[in-house]
Amino acid sequence: MDKMLNSAFSTLKQQRFPLQIHIATIMILVLCLSGLSVATFNYVKTSRIVESNQHVLFETVTEKIQVETQALLNGALSATAALGAFAPSIEEIMRQEHRWLTYFQAVLEKHDALTAMYMGDGAGNFYLVRALNDDEERAQVAAPPEAALMVNTVNQGTGEIRFFSKVREQLATPPRPYPYDPRERTWYRMARSEQGVIVTPPYRFFTGKDIGFTLAQTSVDKHQVVGVDIALSRLSAQLEGQVFSPNTEVLLFGPRQYLLAHSDPQMLLNEAGDGLQRLSESSHPVIRDLAGVTEEGVRHVQQEGVSWRTDLKTLHLGIADVSLAIVTPTDELLSEAKASRDATILISFFIIVLSIPVALWVSGFISRPLNALKRQSEAIMGFDFDRASRVNSNVLEVYQLSHTTHQLQQTIEQFANVSAMVGKEDNFQRLIGLYLEELILISKKPAAAIYLKEDDKMTVVASRGSWLKMPACIDDVEHPLQAALASLTRVAQGPFTVEGESYSYLACPLMNKEGERVGLMVFHDASGVEVNPQQLSFLEALSGVITVAIENRQLVEHQKALMHAFIRLIAKAIDAKSPYTGKHCERVPALTKMLAQSAQRQRGGKFEDFNLNETQWEELFVASWLHDCGKVTTPEYIVDKATKLETIYDRIHEIRMRFEVLKRDAEVAYWQALANGKPVSYLDLKQRWAEYDEQFAFVAKCNVGGEFMSDADIARLEDIGKQTWTRTLNDRLGVGHLALQRYTAPAPELPTQEPLLANKPEHCITHNSEVDQSRYARFNLTPLALMQNSGELYNLSIRRGTLNNEERHKINDHIVQTILMLEELPFPPHLAAVPDIAGGHHEKMDGTGYPRGLRGEQMSLTARMMAIADVFEALTASDRPYKKGKTLTEALRIMYFMVEEEHLDKDLFRLFLEEGIYQQYAEQYMKKSQIDTVDITEFLPSTTQPAATI
Repeated sequence: MDKMLNSAFSTLKQQRFPLQIHIATIMILVLCLSGLSVATFNYVKTSRIVESNQHVLFETVTEKIQVETQALLNGALSATAALGAFAPSIEEIMRQEHRWLTYFQAVLEKHDALTAMYMGDGAGNFYLVRALNDDEERAQVAAPPEAALMVNTVNQGTGEIRFFSKVREQLATPPRPYPYDPRERTWYRMARSEQGVIVTPPYRFFTGKDIGFTLAQTSVDKHQVVGVDIALSRLSAQLEGQVFSPNTEVLLFGPRQYLLAHSDPQMLLNEAGDGLQRLSESSHPVIRDLAGVTEEGVRHVQQEGVSWRTDLKTLHLGIADVSLAIVTPTDELLSEAKASRDATILISFFIIVLSIPVALWVSGFISRPLNALKRQSEAIMGFDFDRASRVNSNVLEVYQLSHTTHQLQQTIEQFANVSAMVGKEDNFQRLIGLYLEELILISKKPAAAIYLKEDDKMTVVASRGSWLKMPACIDDVEHPLQAALASLTRVAQGPFTVEGESYSYLACPLMNKEGERVGLMVFHDASGVEVNPQQLSFLEALSGVITVAIENRQLVEHQKALMHAFIRLIAKAIDAKSPYTGKHCERVPALTKMLAQSAQRQRGGKFEDFNLNETQWEELFVASWLHDCGKVTTPEYIVDKATKLETIYDRIHEIRMRFEVLKRDAEVAYWQALANGKPVSYLDLKQRWAEYDEQFAFVAKCNVGGEFMSDADIARLEDIGKQTWTRTLNDRLGVGHLALQRYTAPAPELPTQEPLLANKPEHCITHNSEVDQSRYARFNLTPLALMQNSGELYNLSIRRGTLNNEERHKINDHIVQTILMLEELPFPPHLAAVPDIAGGHHEKMDGTGYPRGLRGEQMSLTARMMAIADVFEALTASDRPYKKGKTLTEALRIMYFMVEEEHLDKDLFRLFLEEGIYQQYAEQYMKKSQIDTVDITEFLPSTTQPAATI
């Protein structure tokens, strides 16, 4: 490919001349024309002035028409050659259609003489792009008003017509069939049977119904034929401007005597309007006489009393020879009757007038490309690469500058594309793959791989193309490139051999800012063509950008991994803090993920629109693992509280000791009375002891909290507590300073009588500092007046369980603390919902949950999933010291009632059952003894619960 481009560039370079020669030639030409006119006026008879002027005029028009026609055909030839050289398959064009449409649109806009570009292959597949430049052309193909391009395709026998806007967006139009087989067309058969570019005879185009001819050739890979259409109406448009008298007619015709172009385009068609007109069919008698004339020169004819002059010349256009004829009435030429004085003035004026447009044309010819180059440079400077179109010129210096600027544009654009990938792609593996694809385009090598250093070895992280079985770790397996790449520190290229076949490689090391090699980019192909030095330097510069991007992405990945590990560490620490939580913080994320994955797999129903992207999965991961992080603020003695009087230790032992004191007091009183001669009975003492034993047994039973406390039980507890015992020691000695502050009453004189069970002021523990009520304004769990109440009667009177109001509030408060703690973390925007998701698993669908009393429609679907996971894990967990894990049937029955009471989401619970998520979880995390046979029809929720927003 590089050799072909270099060859084409050399050919074009030979046909161009320096700007200085262009200007000198034009000046000499103007002077020669002026001198010739004066000499002719002085030495040629007046009778020949008309012929001389007509000859000069004909030559000028001929030259201009030839130049313009040649330029038109050259543009068509270059477009055909370029398309044939690219040789993209129709499948490839369809796969990357937007990119190729950009190319076709640019070519058609640059060469406005081309009406369409297309290609067809031996399978009958066809791809055509036609430019729709005005309303007339759009009406011709029934295109919508905003259409700028018409694309006709035939793929595997099915043809269709589509329309695109100026910015290459497909327009919504009704399907239009396109019955077309390129293999049956003349242009296809001629290109297949002949070498090089072929030119078809004029014919009516299948697409658009214009009459014109086609330039076509077989592509480089011989797999398909490419072609461009030139409408004869475009040639005629060039001739319209060359008419220099009212009745002058300018026409082009071919060897077969068909009119190819006419200054009046209406004259091209025959009377039937379905084909080109022959010279012999023309209504103009002079044109009819040209039929069969082959000699160039001037002819004078007389027709119907009018004298005509006909100038005829053959134009050699490279791909074909055509004849140019200018037919002019003699009366409209300069009259020989003009006086000599008038002739001199007229000729001088004519030379001056002629010089002005020539000068303007020359200056415009020189300035237009330079102005275009200026606009191109401004567009490149503004990174507007779509507007930076390539400038073409016949001036060598302008062409060379344009070519260099275009290469500079490509380099900057490629560099910008690679740099832009860093900001657009978050996934490291996809980023590496995008880099490789862009680098393959830059290096023009068909295969490439990127190695990164891991554990002091170069390991492949991505590869593209037909890779020659390069090892995953280049240091482990012998390979022909191993020695060349072992210590490479600069970009290098060269040949190598694999299994007797010769290849070439290009390798570029990735060096970090410390000068250490952290990776390799390796390219190879079988062509043996080396990359030029400029591209080597560009790749070496680009490797620095890629190295920085890779290091940054690796750093981000490592930081993310560290964050995830730290999150798991916190969760596992909470689980390890108390056997009462077990592995709750580890299992809930696993069950939540199962439920989310199942919902995402649904292709219909309630969860059809549920779809988490990569960042949302990360958000759910963080939220589920930290859903109970607030439990770090819950004291262990509350989490692990097994009895009503347990704090740091079980205070039932204090109560037991008081009963022991009462029993000793009774025994002492008995012996004292007996010593004093009073009538006492030992049986009374034993009965008293039995009463104390029974009372303590009742208190101890109340402490365990195994049964519901009735009003009668509480009343008896209060009666027992009213008994007194004698304290002889100061209860303020050995007490911590904070606890001592709670003794607000003066110390009584000792010994003193105290109730057996009491709620004392020092049992009321206030908050350590003033509570910021504003932080709790949005929660329905507001702080209680006391942080803890250790009153003995207060705790023993707990009706159910072992936790008092303050302790239960502290347990529930962990979700508030979870939200507050997570809101303090500077989460990035894509994790902003973590506090809401993590803090919603104790809410209920009917709004009676906590900490914010949200209803189902106010909660995210992921928060509702976590609520189900939290309940199911808590019910089935078998590693808690305070309960046995429930069986599947028992747990699902409880959850069924919670759904019916509008505590849990009924749609998610139905999914939980129907998709067998409970079974999947049970097999991984539950004991076999808990896994019983479940009939889910028994637990499928009713449809009375209002559906929440998904």
